[in-house]
Amino acid sequence: MTDTERDKNKLQYLLLFIGKAFVVSVFCFAILLSIIFFIYFGDLLINLNSKKSPIFNGYVIVSESMIPTININDAVVVKRVDNDKYKVGDIISFSSNDINYRGLIVTHRIINKENITTSNSIYTTKGDNNLVADRTSVLTNQIYGKVLFIIPKLGYIKNFFNKPSNAFLTFFVAIAFVIIYDGIKISNILVKRKN
Repeated sequence: MTDTERDKNKLQYLLLFIGKAFVVSVFCFAILLSIIFFIYFGDLLINLNSKKSPIFNGYVIVSESMIPTININDAVVVKRVDNDKYKVGDIISFSSNDINYRGLIVTHRIINKENITTSNSIYTTKGDNNLVADRTSVLTNQIYGKVLFIIPKLGYIKNFFNKPSNAFLTFFVAIAFVIIYDGIKISNILVKRKN
């Protein structure tokens, strides 16, 4: 076997390894995504008649109000907390009733809690980067959930895929990769049959 044939075999092996790793990664990602969707939509069906928010949700941060804890274009994953078990220090996402931000989803930290009943409270919130607390209080039923974790810079990916041309390009590249991978596999089989 010549050096050129060895190099060609090494390259084919490397491409096959990368292709297999890619396919396994996509498969694992698809399984994980399926589990998440199953939990998400199962919870939505169970709570269809109630006014509860989904058990998990995600939001992209668009302001500087939580810097340095959460930066612009970071994504937060929030989990609904039942029975009004939010506490001072929790970072929550909620529907704002402030006249300037009415209806927008805001993610701030709880700095004060006043119990009204066993299942309802009034919360005072504040962004970590803000000098003063938010002007309007938040009721328990306005809260979507407590921040579980932060995914840095995920908002850039969301913004990238918001453009249809970028989504199409990504889909095209993935399909091209699978076609090339299968082409290499077929050519290897044909070469082995000739020998």
